Amino acid sequence: MILRGLPSLSQDTAERLLQSYVMGSREAWSVLKASGDGIRDYLQGQITQDIGKLTPEQGIHACLLTPQGKAVTELYIIEGHQDELVLLTPKSHAMQTVGRLRQYALSPELRIGVVDSLGICSIQGANAVQGLNGFGVKDPGQTWLASSRMDGPEIITMVMPIDPRGFWVIAPKTHIQAILGSSAAVASEPEFEAMRIIRGIPHFGVDWDEGIHPLNANLIEFNGVSFEKGCYVGQEITSRMHWRGGIKKKLYRVGIEEQPDSLPCPLFTTAKIGELKSAAIDHEGACTGIALLPVEVAESKAPLTLENGSIVTLHEACHA
Repeated sequence: MILRGLPSLSQDTAERLLQSYVMGSREAWSVLKASGDGIRDYLQGQITQDIGKLTPEQGIHACLLTPQGKAVTELYIIEGHQDELVLLTPKSHAMQTVGRLRQYALSPELRIGVVDSLGICSIQGANAVQGLNGFGVKDPGQTWLASSRMDGPEIITMVMPIDPRGFWVIAPKTHIQAILGSSAAVASEPEFEAMRIIRGIPHFGVDWDEGIHPLNANLIEFNGVSFEKGCYVGQEITSRMHWRGGIKKKLYRVGIEEQPDSLPCPLFTTAKIGELKSAAIDHEGACTGIALLPVEVAESKAPLTLENGSIVTLHEACHA
């Protein structure tokens, strides 16, 4: 019996992933835009990643922090049209993100806000690149967050995830719905959530939050932080954790013998040492999850169980 609310992958979707592709709208994410003279310099002082790594062909991953080093949100940033920057953030934290960015934006020329007319379409599968044809965008490349855009219509794509390679397409919601309405390869939002968990890609607001420092949520493994760039809000604590060995916990992809009774739930060795944050069921009934564990325990390969006695097998640290 599947835990109520636990996302699962259907046999039909699994077959499409192996043979062709599936697509669907990612309703858990919001699209923001940032523009104005000096917007790059401003964001350089706000985000954990170096804005200099952002090019028309390459997006970046970053976190937005408070002065105390606590996470406000995670961001994917890509170049848009006409010197605009497109920021993708969990919908649950979109308005908080806008408020935080506007808080320190002293120039009235800087414009930052949610664009309700734009959405995200995820295309995943062995032949996911074929799904880009309907949007008229070219294959952006092979690297994590590589991006490309159409000349004219406001349509941009980026590689998400990298292994196996899939894509996120940012486009008008009406355009996304028109394409999905004429496609036989549409998967549901819970199925895309299952894919995310099975692949071990943490989601801010689900697998980690402001109570966990981003370095403990694998920000380094997802190439979301630069230790060479200049100052940014929250840098002191982040740098101290990195250089002084303060990363004591990480997020790991794990296999679960039996489904959890609830989520999140504690993980045990001889005592409670971590927490299972999310879990999903694949098309064969196997359960995979994302867990926060002490690095020392993970490296020791100590036996792990859930509270109900289910055996937990550690696969790897979550990474891009």
